Amino acid sequence: MSEKSKDMDAAKVQRPTNHEIDVSIIVVTYNSADCIKACLQSALDQQGVSLEIIVVDNVSVDKTAEEVMALEEGLKLLRNSENVGFGRACNQGVNASRGKYVMLLNPDAAFERKDSLKRLFQVMERNSQWGLTGTRVTEDDGSVECPPSLSYPKQDRTSRDFSKLPGEIAWVFGASMFIKRDVFLSVGGFDPEFFLTSEETDLCLRIREKGYEIGFVSDVGVKHIGAASERGRDPYDTWRLRAPGLYRFWAKHYPKKDARNLVRKDWFRSRYREAVYHLFLWFSGGKSTFWQKYRRNKGIGDAAKEYLDLLKQDSLNSPSAFPRFKKS
Repeated sequence: MSEKSKDMDAAKVQRPTNHEIDVSIIVVTYNSADCIKACLQSALDQQGVSLEIIVVDNVSVDKTAEEVMALEEGLKLLRNSENVGFGRACNQGVNASRGKYVMLLNPDAAFERKDSLKRLFQVMERNSQWGLTGTRVTEDDGSVECPPSLSYPKQDRTSRDFSKLPGEIAWVFGASMFIKRDVFLSVGGFDPEFFLTSEETDLCLRIREKGYEIGFVSDVGVKHIGAASERGRDPYDTWRLRAPGLYRFWAKHYPKKDARNLVRKDWFRSRYREAVYHLFLWFSGGKSTFWQKYRRNKGIGDAAKEYLDLLKQDSLNSPSAFPRFKKS
């Protein structure tokens, strides 16, 4: 049941000749051994639709692959030789799938009901104007996490006019997204230059630019543990990789001057906070809350500085030239 990906080109999704099943569930993993079993079992328990489940693993060093292979036959596992990021891995999964619809589900999320996919399928079939829909995502305590957004990040700080785009929802949380396959393919899938974060915001905007609305089905829910693969990591490493996704979104979709000003403000704010939290380290020491905040803001500041330096050198003449930031 296991297949090893052969460093396939995930920059573009490929177009199938027909739809053989209703829904393809794509799960991208990275050190997800502690949560992947619950995620996949909730997918295997779905009723009322024909489905397939494809797991794309980004070089986990724990027992993620073993946990996947221990489940029943029918799961497909693609194992990358390097961490290609969330968007590229999703594109790989879609390339290997056959469903009329694609369900993107985080490995630390699980369906609350056995008819969740059936419900999403039915709603999307009735709403031809929707290209993608999100679901309710709740934390363990029952609180709603990241409800659908009606605006883009710092939209009020840009001169671009978004008012003529279809629908009211701007973007939905990437932990649980249900997408018409043909629509996903028509926009080229995820932009592979996004490594971590903001790729779903970019995808939703490009789908709206194609003339489709972004939907939201509040009575379908998934439980989300949240950031399971980032536990125990240095916050610097996490935010050094996260921040560039937001900067790429601004660079692609906002006027260059606006994007530059937004990143400059991000840099100034993060450097100020970095300095303040560094002072508190004298009194707290160790890996305290202040250390966590200090490392987070240092990561954001370093990412912002690299972007601004490249912009100053005129190295970013187009969005496609936006750098792939790497871990420091």
